[in-house]
Amino acid sequence: MHERDPFVALLLEVVGGFFGFLGIGWIYAGRPAVGILLLLGYWLLDWVIGLTLTIGTFGAWCCVWPAQNLVFGALSGYLAYRWLEQHP
Repeated sequence: MHERDPFVALLLEVVGGFFGFLGIGWIYAGRPAVGILLLLGYWLLDWVIGLTLTIGTFGAWCCVWPAQNLVFGALSGYLAYRWLEQHP
């Protein structure tokens, strides 16, 4: 079995997170349960919170939504990167 590159996990999380697919980097890192939990949990929370804030701000939240996805993707990617560095 080949070693997984921590940078690839980081990149997958950031790009996947931006498009709403948080957890792809964790699946790549060999932690499929964490990845699927993040994917489904983030979809649920993202849509519930996002729709609530969009309605509450009369649509202004839609301008922040992509940045929110990028921030959560970067944070999760950093954690996946660190995990792969500690568990090669």
